[in-house]
Amino acid sequence: MKSSMFVFGTDIVGEGVETVLDNLTARAGVDTISLSATYHNARDVFPHNPRHRVYRHEGDIAWFRPNKRLYPGGFAPPLASDADGMDVLGLVTDAAERRGTDVKAWTIYSHNSRLSAAVPDTSVRNVFGDRMRGDLCPSNPLVQDHFAALTADICSYPISTLLAECLHYRAFEHGEHHERYLIDIPGHVRSALGLCFCDSCAAAGAKHGVDVPSLETALRYAIDAALAGATGGFEAALAEDLDRYATSRVATITALTRDITSVATQNGVRLSFIDHSGAMSHVMTDVTPEEATSTAARRLGIDPRAAAGAADEYLALIYTDDPERADTMMRGYRALLGDDVPISYGFRPLKPDCSDESNLAAKVSAARAAGASSVDFYHYAMMPLERLDWIARALDGAKDSATRSGQPAFGPS
Repeated sequence: MKSSMFVFGTDIVGEGVETVLDNLTARAGVDTISLSATYHNARDVFPHNPRHRVYRHEGDIAWFRPNKRLYPGGFAPPLASDADGMDVLGLVTDAAERRGTDVKAWTIYSHNSRLSAAVPDTSVRNVFGDRMRGDLCPSNPLVQDHFAALTADICSYPISTLLAECLHYRAFEHGEHHERYLIDIPGHVRSALGLCFCDSCAAAGAKHGVDVPSLETALRYAIDAALAGATGGFEAALAEDLDRYATSRVATITALTRDITSVATQNGVRLSFIDHSGAMSHVMTDVTPEEATSTAARRLGIDPRAAAGAADEYLALIYTDDPERADTMMRGYRALLGDDVPISYGFRPLKPDCSDESNLAAKVSAARAAGASSVDFYHYAMMPLERLDWIARALDGAKDSATRSGQPAFGPS
């Protein structure tokens, strides 16, 4: 079972690449660094960064030198201001090669405020015609071309794997910053508010037998009624159309994943599809972690089996504070995807997921028992350095447990 840790460009600039790699490999015992090649807007607390304690990410920038000629319309992500002019990804791959350390690059696709602001037609358009700034629509041709260019650009570096985050539709509940609604909005209504009805999505829906104009009219009426206080779900006919519309979204994401994997493959890089479903129960309050592979995934346009078949690896985020629940989720993914699909599991050795060291150790051991190809820890920048010791002991414990049980200590890689 391999292991990696997510790292920001600010970690490399602030602490130095050798210090970060020492902490990851020698102290935490992981064998791979997963560097954010791009990132979105956010504000984080950094417990050990020499330059920052509270950091506002610039948003939709690159921690590598983008080749602007690759991008349609010239919409390449700019080099991060805080990179201090450095090609951070290049710096990391050079240092890692000298050490024999593996490098994965981690990039963000549909969560992008910069492009959606510059070209509003690329953003999700809900049933009321509102544009969701920050949410690129995966069915939009310009967006798909942008994703392909971004993939080719990052995969020109000597990395083993591209971690594809947000290569799917996004949830209404996890969009812009300081978002709020001060009334009770049921989960099915929030889901409907996040659906895209741009021209590309409407055309895809029509191909799946949906009368999109009629659906939009009925949906607007139903949402307005719910926002005015009506209770209950949508009527059966509307629910059936919404299910067919969801099927069209799944087809879009599956085809897009296959296309982006092909771009990575042409550059000799594996693509790992990050499935956000296991992290969504904290915002989709009507969805339990166990429903990650079904209800939550479908809301994001993901069919786990189809996406796994279109990518080289499946990375499921297991964001829960309960080790037993985590074990149930991981075994659920393995049962759904089969024994031959490489599955990686992502953990946060931090609040609210890990209350103590034994919590993390139990999850890592459960991942090994569930046949994980890798475990990925989120996030170096946001954890006290003592958590590196938790990770090292958890990995050692999983290895020892495998040896005692007579099973292989390492899964497929």
